[in-house]
Amino acid sequence: MIILGINDTHDASACLIKDGELICAIAEERCQREKNIAGFPHQAIKEVIKESKLSLKDIDAVAVANTNIVHTNLWSCNSGFSVADFIKINKEYFYKWIFTKEKPKLRKIFPNYKPNGNFYYPLKKIPFISSYETNEKKNQQLKNLRLGYISKFLKIEKTKIFFFDHHYCHAIYSYFYCKKRLSNCIIVTADGGGDGKYESVTVIKKNIFKTVLQSRTNLIGKFYSSITLLLGMNPSRHHYKVMGLAPYCKPYHKIKPLKIFLEALKIKNLSFVKNKNLKDHYFYFKDKLEDTRFDGIAGGLQEFTEIRLREWFENIYKKYKCKNFIFNGGVANNVKANKYLSDQKFVKSFFVPPGPGDENLSVGAAFALIKKKLGFKKTKKYIKKIDNAYLGNNLKLDDINFFKKHKLIRNNYIAVKDPNQKKAAKVIASGEVIAFCVGKMEFGSRALGARSFICDPSNLQAKKKLNDLIKKRDFWMPFTPSILKENYSSYIVNPKKIASDYMTMAFETTNLGKKHLRAAIHPEDYTVRPQIVDKKLNLKYYNLIWEFKKLTGVGGVLNTSLNLHEKPIIAKPQDIINEFLKLGNNFLDHIYLDDTLYSLKKSKR
Repeated sequence: MIILGINDTHDASACLIKDGELICAIAEERCQREKNIAGFPHQAIKEVIKESKLSLKDIDAVAVANTNIVHTNLWSCNSGFSVADFIKINKEYFYKWIFTKEKPKLRKIFPNYKPNGNFYYPLKKIPFISSYETNEKKNQQLKNLRLGYISKFLKIEKTKIFFFDHHYCHAIYSYFYCKKRLSNCIIVTADGGGDGKYESVTVIKKNIFKTVLQSRTNLIGKFYSSITLLLGMNPSRHHYKVMGLAPYCKPYHKIKPLKIFLEALKIKNLSFVKNKNLKDHYFYFKDKLEDTRFDGIAGGLQEFTEIRLREWFENIYKKYKCKNFIFNGGVANNVKANKYLSDQKFVKSFFVPPGPGDENLSVGAAFALIKKKLGFKKTKKYIKKIDNAYLGNNLKLDDINFFKKHKLIRNNYIAVKDPNQKKAAKVIASGEVIAFCVGKMEFGSRALGARSFICDPSNLQAKKKLNDLIKKRDFWMPFTPSILKENYSSYIVNPKKIASDYMTMAFETTNLGKKHLRAAIHPEDYTVRPQIVDKKLNLKYYNLIWEFKKLTGVGGVLNTSLNLHEKPIIAKPQDIINEFLKLGNNFLDHIYLDDTLYSLKKSKR
């Protein structure tokens, strides 16, 4: 059985599963080069079919995430809106719906708006559906539009296309991505919304998969987005900047905002109860926090998030008497909250899968379809174990040849074969930064050594060069280390042996970790979001770090995603040329591609 999985909201993606094996999964943003893009994942579908060496006619069934979609999702606002646009939509759209009971149309507020990239669905035919209204007729119209387009594009009967609930997709994805498919565990999801819900709880006990809660009371994701915007950052993708800022806050600066957040949302059993005066999530806090320091707001919001999540998880534990947790959805991107939760006494095991955001919905939908056809018990045996996130497009010989023959490479770089990564390791040990591109691209929002920038994790000058000249990230944001499996316990404090393969968890560092990884840990609280590097899963990346260790004694490297700020992680070598080298002022000193080290000529530096 060959199943194509699709997510056609923001963070659109596609995957392909053949006879229970997850063959390939790719986010549409990597193909279109537009971050968080929404809509039909046309190019991602073409890529997963190509990577799987199949054709459209081989597909037996299609699984689509989200039974209903709101208008703003299909407008691809998360990709195309600026901070100013998000402020405008709050003032001229959401405010009127909530406070003046008007029903403005987005097309009138943004008459010239066009989504970034190619949207594919016919925008003019999309029925207007607000997140503040329930309209079954319009929902069905939109579902029929999606169904018809998918059927026509894939040349597949509509009876072979199935739609699945948003949070159900999150839950089932995270369970089958877990290396240990436990007989007893609890799956918790939380995000900014999907299919009209913000959270869910699923209990797995003795081969029974039962969703015991789906609701729209957990406003933590909504709060985080609103505060991100109030702090002048993009609410669709800059939550992590608020989280990174939080540790710099002095305790006395977060007293007031913490109180405001705690009063806004409380816990009762498994539900969240909002303050009766809280009618929205933007203007309420704008009024309450206008005389409060920015770092105090960030610190208060993060502590509020940790407190309320802990209370919620503890209540779930008390009700269902299980200490094994799996967490997924946008809120699970908060690695500091994940650390806080995993440290609790009522938690025995804790797992967050790669790409906790909506990109994973395509895979979740495909898994959901298998479960629908086979039942949970048989599905556990049918879906093959997944031990890595290298699910994207592989480097092709044509792409490699195009790169090395390109005039910008021939005229500016010296190419040296380096199949064992020894020369690349020497470059890193000398304090330089390397763009590292090997094998199959990672799935999810984290670079895991296939499409990464790499440098010495103990060298603060190398970090500064990477940040200032290449990544241009905010100064307060930490980087992250990739650590050899053999050295992990020397650097990371992880007594519960929580899985840390995908940079979805944060931990304390040992004294040696603070020394060897000082450029790759948070400079204020010394926590770290590590990746364990296993020789079996990414040999070239492992060898690079191993050779670096032989030169320096350090068993890890600083790793960050191979992209420019606000651009997706590169997918193919052509993206390096188009987005770095053609700009003229972003020439990279060293690029490692496949098995060759390209170093910028000294006359060009």
